[in-house]
Order: sequence, then C-alpha cells, then structure tokens
Amino acid sequence: MAGQDSGPPHKDDTMALSPADRLYSLDTTPPVDYEPPQPIDYAGASLTELADHFKTDKGNIKHNYTAVYETYLSGLRDRPGIRLMEIGVACGSSLKTWARYFRDAKIVGIDIRPECATLCRNYPNIRIEIGNATQKSFGTDWDIIIDDGSHVSADIVDAFNINWPTLKSGGFYFIEDLKCTHNPDYPKLLPFDIPPERFNRVHFLMMINNILTQMDWRRSDVEFVHFYREMAVLKKK
Repeated sequence: MAGQDSGPPHKDDTMALSPADRLYSLDTTPPVDYEPPQPIDYAGASLTELADHFKTDKGNIKHNYTAVYETYLSGLRDRPGIRLMEIGVACGSSLKTWARYFRDAKIVGIDIRPECATLCRNYPNIRIEIGNATQKSFGTDWDIIIDDGSHVSADIVDAFNINWPTLKSGGFYFIEDLKCTHNPDYPKLLPFDIPPERFNRVHFLMMINNILTQMDWRRSDVEFVHFYREMAVLKKK
C-alpha cells in the first residue's frame, strides 16, 4: 500500500520550502495533485518532515500544527487498522501525509468540490468522498477526525455535532484554523456564498461553553478539550 511502503532514505528538500507552497493547502484555487519528485525514509520521518515533504501547511510552511498532532498521535503510528477522516481536501497533500505517517490506516478525505475526487489516486489507502460534512456523516468508528474544512464558525459547530458521534471511544477530534472564526478579513477570502452571520465566533464559543458545562456536570462523553494556537483538540471518553 502506498501508505505503508518506505522509499530509500535521502536528504529531503525541506529547506526549499517557500510561501508559494501554501497553494497545496488552499481551497480557493483549483486542486493540484502534487507528488514529491523523490521519496524519503517515510518510516523514519517525523510528521513535520512528512508534512513539509508533501507541502501541506500543517508543518513548517505555515501553521506548525504537526508538533501538536504528534503529541497525541505518535502512540497510534504503528497501531493496525487506524481510521482517519479529514474534512477539507484542498490538493490532498495532508491526506498523503497521514497515509505515509501511519503504518496501517484507512484515510478518508471529505470535500464539497467535485474536482477533488481525482486526487490521491496512486494511494490505495486514501479515499475521497464528495459531500458536505456539515450536513451528513461519512462512516463510523473513526479513530481520528480532523476539521480542516471551511473554518466558518457555524460550520465548525455543525460538523462537530454531526461527526462527533461517529468517533470511537478514545478517539481524537481536531479543529484547525480557529483564527478564522474572528478574523474580519476571512469572509472576503472564501469563494463560497455563506451568510455573514455564520462567521460569528459566538457559534464556536457557545459550542465550547456547552461542552464544558456538560463536562462539569459529568454528563459529557468529552474527556478533555485542549487549546493551542489556532487549534483545539478533543478526546472522547
């Protein structure tokens, strides 16, 4: 499987990263199915090295989320049968990163853009489904769910309410790019017709408040909520 085989070790081209590489993580441009010119030692590479190799902005290109991800997911790297769903495909660079990071995983990417369906076809452990994760769920028994979708406050809430029940006990739910829930410039960047009120950060804050309230009363299946820069991590009991 493409998500398991390791290529020969060699020096990666991480130092060649540039701001232009971010286009492989954007959904505001047509998807480009980027494939690195040569492999690296996938089995020995860190998640950050893999992210930079496939040019997803989860690593050094911009957000540096990969260090946070490894804090929670390094213990799952060799576990067989990992099931990971990521909302938001962009160019598929993130999906390829996960496919190489985990030794044995089924990776599913969800996106509303039909043109994303042709991405990652050389990776048999990656499947891309076209649909709206704020309106319906896509399978069950996920070990990991990542919301890297629209980053619109109300969309984050809708996606969580629909997809959290499909997460396994002990599973992790990651929400990225929380700055977008209060950045006044963000609505201008999206090419989609979204009602302005859905961008209001209060939707996300009310969701978190409800989760914390239910946790206080010990009525929640959320074990914890951890916050990092632009990112939230929830674990299911």
